[in-house]
Amino acid sequence: MAAYSLTATVPRERYDFLLYHLHSLGMLGCEERDAADGITLLAYFRDEQTSRTAAQVLNTGDCTIEKVEEKDWLAEWRKSMKPARLARDWYVSPVWLPPPKSARYWIKIEPKMAFGTGHHETTRLAAQAIIARKPAIIGKRVLDIGTGSGVLCFVAGLCGARFCLGVEIDPCCRENMAENSRQNRQSGSTGFLIGGITSLKVEKKIDLIVMNMILAESAPLLENASGLLAPAGSLIWSGILTDEYEKAVELAEKANLSLASEKKENEWWCGTFGLNN
Repeated sequence: MAAYSLTATVPRERYDFLLYHLHSLGMLGCEERDAADGITLLAYFRDEQTSRTAAQVLNTGDCTIEKVEEKDWLAEWRKSMKPARLARDWYVSPVWLPPPKSARYWIKIEPKMAFGTGHHETTRLAAQAIIARKPAIIGKRVLDIGTGSGVLCFVAGLCGARFCLGVEIDPCCRENMAENSRQNRQSGSTGFLIGGITSLKVEKKIDLIVMNMILAESAPLLENASGLLAPAGSLIWSGILTDEYEKAVELAEKANLSLASEKKENEWWCGTFGLNN
């Protein structure tokens, strides 16, 4: 079966952001190498139209698209994959790739998703923000918006949350979420829902809401998220570029949320917010 390759050189400072978008388009796999003027990326897609859409996202003048014989991308990924360290003693990896013996917490995620394996800065930032609030999470209710593989739900569960709900609009995530849920049995209960939060009905307000999504996708959800939050609850917002965080804080304030703490890694920013009194 044929696939399509896209080759382009992108600015180094934009690489992670652009890669995020290529993953969201269903990129099958990629290779990268250093170039004098940035990073040369060789990305693979299932069809020509998606490759052309990806070229528009990259928006460089030197994109080339070629038809190639498709590989077993999962097998190729497995060869190079390593356990992802979320925080001290916290690791994410598939069941066939155990973390170091020093790990206290091991979240088992099958690498069938483009994101949610713990290797990206935005996931680490969100996970660390959850872990930092561990004493306040014990026995509480957690909502993860845009849950993907469910990894942040499992982090909250290991922190002692009584109930974690992961919400995801992409139905392709359903099978992966179910498999990951079976591999991460915890004392509290964890559930997943395919759909948006606008139709979400909750009997009690949520103590902690997590959004690990780029600004364009998450900003429209702020008002709904604020309405679901308990008076003393917190919202963790990751997936924000450092040059967009001021805009994110401004949008949060309009949704009755104030910034309590923040953290950065490379070009990504994560903030923890509480409701205004």
